[in-house]
Amino acid sequence: MKRVLIFLFTLLGGCQIFAQENSVNLSQNPASLKWSQIKTPHFRLIFPTNIQSIGQRTANVLETVYQPVSNSLGHNPRPISILLQNQTTVSNGFVSLFPRRSEFYTTPPQDYTLLGTNNWLDLLAVHEFRHVVQYDKAITGITKLVYTIFGNNGLGIINSLAVPNWFTEGDAVGTESALTTSGRGKIPAFDMALRTQLLTKGAYSYSKAVGGSYKNFIPNHYVNGYLMTSYMKTKYGVDAWDKILEGTYRMPFYPFSFSNNIKKATRLTTEQLYSNAFEDAKQRWQTQLKDMEETPVASLQNSKNKFFTNYEFPQILPDGRVLALKSGLSDIQQFVMLDKQNTEEKVIELGIFNNAGMLSVAGPKVAWAEFNFDVRWGQRDYSVIKVYDFNTETTKMITHKTKFAAPALSNDASKIVVVETTAENKYNLVVLATESGKEIARIPNPNNAFYIHPRWTTDNEILAVKLLNGKKNIVSINADSYAEKELFSPITENIAHPVKSGNYVLFNSGVTGIDNIFAFDLTTNKRYQVTNRKFGAFNPAFSADGKLLYFNDFTENGHRVVAMPFSPNQFLAFDETLHKPVKLFGALLRQEAGENLLKSIGNQTFDTKPYSKANIFNIYSWGAVFSSNNNKLNMGITSQDLLSTTAISTGYSYNANEKTGQFFADLSFEAWYPKINVNYTNGQRQTNIYIDRANPLDSLRSDKWNQQQIVVGVTLPFNFTRSKYYQSLEVGVNTAITQVSGYDLQDRYLSESFNGTLSSMIYTFAYSRQLKRAVRDIAPRWGQSINFYTRNLPFGGSLQGGLTVVQGSMYFPGFFPHHSLRLRAAFQHQAGFKNAIGSPNSNLYIFASPTFFPRGYGYRAFEDLTTGSVEYRLPLFDPDWNLGRLVYLKRLKANLFMDLGQGETNYNWTETKNGRTVTYKGSDTGNFTSIGFDFTAQFHLLRFSQQFEAGCRGIYLPNKGQFIFQPLVIDIGF
Repeated sequence: MKRVLIFLFTLLGGCQIFAQENSVNLSQNPASLKWSQIKTPHFRLIFPTNIQSIGQRTANVLETVYQPVSNSLGHNPRPISILLQNQTTVSNGFVSLFPRRSEFYTTPPQDYTLLGTNNWLDLLAVHEFRHVVQYDKAITGITKLVYTIFGNNGLGIINSLAVPNWFTEGDAVGTESALTTSGRGKIPAFDMALRTQLLTKGAYSYSKAVGGSYKNFIPNHYVNGYLMTSYMKTKYGVDAWDKILEGTYRMPFYPFSFSNNIKKATRLTTEQLYSNAFEDAKQRWQTQLKDMEETPVASLQNSKNKFFTNYEFPQILPDGRVLALKSGLSDIQQFVMLDKQNTEEKVIELGIFNNAGMLSVAGPKVAWAEFNFDVRWGQRDYSVIKVYDFNTETTKMITHKTKFAAPALSNDASKIVVVETTAENKYNLVVLATESGKEIARIPNPNNAFYIHPRWTTDNEILAVKLLNGKKNIVSINADSYAEKELFSPITENIAHPVKSGNYVLFNSGVTGIDNIFAFDLTTNKRYQVTNRKFGAFNPAFSADGKLLYFNDFTENGHRVVAMPFSPNQFLAFDETLHKPVKLFGALLRQEAGENLLKSIGNQTFDTKPYSKANIFNIYSWGAVFSSNNNKLNMGITSQDLLSTTAISTGYSYNANEKTGQFFADLSFEAWYPKINVNYTNGQRQTNIYIDRANPLDSLRSDKWNQQQIVVGVTLPFNFTRSKYYQSLEVGVNTAITQVSGYDLQDRYLSESFNGTLSSMIYTFAYSRQLKRAVRDIAPRWGQSINFYTRNLPFGGSLQGGLTVVQGSMYFPGFFPHHSLRLRAAFQHQAGFKNAIGSPNSNLYIFASPTFFPRGYGYRAFEDLTTGSVEYRLPLFDPDWNLGRLVYLKRLKANLFMDLGQGETNYNWTETKNGRTVTYKGSDTGNFTSIGFDFTAQFHLLRFSQQFEAGCRGIYLPNKGQFIFQPLVIDIGF
């Protein structure tokens, strides 16, 4: 029992360091933003004051979903705070335990394969609240004890280690699919990649599905988890996961607890459940394709892509070539031009692409949207419009600080229509001038319908999909009069990407269970099926003469741009009764609330009150925290406010090396433009030192003393990302004051103070610029960074010293794809050596150095130190090997390096011996060279989704003729 408790404390304590450190530095909203709150029986909704009506509706939605979403896990969770974030253009949501809360990003996505026909906030309410139920379900048995001792940090670690992420996300997708009109489980594009894999290659191993691969594209844990969790509900009852979670959380600390509880409930191992679920889905999908005749197509891509690669959103250029968006395991997002000879030419690599599921080309221009970021406030970002001109080969950002998406060029390329989502969640179609980006027109939208994929027609009209009250339609809007015409009655079908050619409007739909392209005849009001592809056909575009239809067709190797004749007399008759989507969530779950939980919601008006930013205290963690740094054990509490502006921790820290303890308090305040950090410690220190420095070393003395220290810092973090390079800059000023009393030894280490006060100033500057990385890239192909650090003692005192460091690095492409070359260099100057080093009465104080030092050597302080390094990193092998249940080996890689260092100290000091003054002058130099390699493996232990990296390091020291072999741990998965 003692061993079990020691293991439990050690595991949780070590992991909590991760939780604490990653819970502090979150993004903030602008300081000027005002907040309001609504309290309901089960929720506290916190939202910007300018979206009162959205807050009221969301509060009613949350109360509506509370019980139905909780039912199948047999647990009603504790009240929780929900934040509505309206300053960002990202479409997202999450639940966190650090501190416990959920956040909904209010901007709906243009991605119709995510949104479907749902109201965006309704979808988030069902999906994210299911996570709340999952996490709160854990408070039982041993897990409840851990929560009592450690707070949310302990609860979070058990959730991440005991329960795989495929369950948490797959179960939430299954819930949204069963209880809303259009969850992802009902959208064929959601599981298209997995469906294609199973029908062409078969299932990968369970470990590979969980851990991923650098060699093959693996559908994410949302998709895999949806199949497995839905299969469980269908075959073993809607309450099966309730029983499995109950058993897991009651006793989580033994290997494969989750798997063993699955076996208790089903008599299946997790691997067997995985295999059965995937085989069941495969058979359903095979039946779906039975007797299917595919429409023939011609591909524009060659077969040289070794790894999974997508070519999407084809658009026809004036010279007949096709522009497409290329991305994949080996490539960051980029525009490429394709021709009928299967040749490919790269145009440009893109920045942080706001993928609306479409592109637009007219004449020599292409338009798209990219995310831009506020320089300081991480919760505020923008979606701006960029235009590339093929004639001048230049890119121009035509809007700034806008919230535009899905841009479409007019036929003469003079105008662009975009979808705008304001901070108040008002949706608009806005027409811009292509050259200047200035607003020309704003199309009225009295019902605040959400528009998707606008597109100009040749007769000066704008086609768009219109989503309103859970139904979609295609509308045609006159660009002059703004008169809007519906093509047909609104439907619950998930349609998208309308384009017009003659009397036909083509669009995407997954109504038959497979996404294909359909046509609506404007003269007869009849509907046809244009393509009949096995896995998915999307994004139709026409050749200049209208005789060819281009689209992206999904294959086992990714999306491919294909072409087929556009022949209306070859259209297929449309009969939506012939095929239906394969629904995997089972009848049992549907019976809980039907397939439209939110067909009616309450209209209660809740009291709205201001939410004060002064609510900075929000304790979410307490108890012991073990640290691998300096063998410290911290006992204390951690707090972070719900707006992520203030993080506080305080407690008692015990240093096992020195056998002393200190009280500590940390404050990080990030609500203002500068960030303010304060750290205070007060307690005892201890050291052991030989006081005579002469052989034999028999003069070891020990002493304890009292030490107080306060560090106050102000930093300015800036995000300058505007393109394919991530760019950041941080400038900081800190002051540190240390007061020592009770130090009784006659000597000291030069890195320690003695009795009195030591006050120093610290100045930092750090700039980084790195190119986006593809999945297979081992490091950035291009990148630069420079760091400046200086620390001095400007306030006088009994000690002297100072440190100045400049160091930088540069990344370059290696000799082969995904290899990386890095060059590093640094110069450091320690002030105060000249008249102090070596003196028995030295008042030199040596500051800790951030400079990298040649590997294989212990750090030595010099007056001047110069170091340099060359590193060549490369992947060796991507085996995807299983070693039973214990290890899944994903990648082997190497790093070849050479480090150089040269240090020099010049000294000049005097001392009096026997009445005579003796002067000492000279220098101390050191040269350090090391050559070596790192050989590491990236792997997953015990089928955890977290990736680990460890290996060995070999170092040869030419100066010493010595070879050193060391174990190397780079990433422990947290």
